[in-house]
Amino acid sequence: MKLINKIYVIAIAVICIVVVVVVVKACNFAKTEHVVSQTVAETKPTPVNLDSLKRIGQWSVVTVELEQSVDTVDKGFFHDTAIELLYRGTLHYGVDMMKVKDDWVRVVDDSVAIVTLPEVQLLDDRFLDERNVKVILGDGDEKFINRPEVKEALVRKAKAEMIRQGDTHKPEAKKKIEDEITRLFSSHGFTVRVKWR
Repeated sequence: MKLINKIYVIAIAVICIVVVVVVVKACNFAKTEHVVSQTVAETKPTPVNLDSLKRIGQWSVVTVELEQSVDTVDKGFFHDTAIELLYRGTLHYGVDMMKVKDDWVRVVDDSVAIVTLPEVQLLDDRFLDERNVKVILGDGDEKFINRPEVKEALVRKAKAEMIRQGDTHKPEAKKKIEDEITRLFSSHGFTVRVKWR
């Protein structure tokens, strides 16, 4: 009986030792540091080819097609004749990139691009289609309408009114250019500020 008791005691002691060893190993395993591999990506601005931007020349972003009627009076010997003509024109608004200064792009803290552009403008003042003029009132006396001083006055009047209407689209053109410049420089890692001079 004493032998069986001794075997039980030894068995219990062995089991206790095994349990202690397992617990100690488990605790040491839990304390083991796990090294996590982490990649840190650093974004650096990629150079933007400024010369290619300057070579755009006239950067047209808004096209406005207009029709404008203008009138005049042909003073006759016995009676006056009112004449009204309809002119058509296509106006292009944007920036003349050839007018940018040498320091038109400045980079601050390697991350902020300050882009200074000339004001949005009408890019070509030869926008009137003088070959496609329609007489909408009057008998269309060709001799009168084609007299140099009459023709010049009618063209000047039509162009002035078309420019007045077209200029209302300058803010739209400015916004489109700002958006495009911001998109271009942002895609190369820059924060962008657009200034106009």
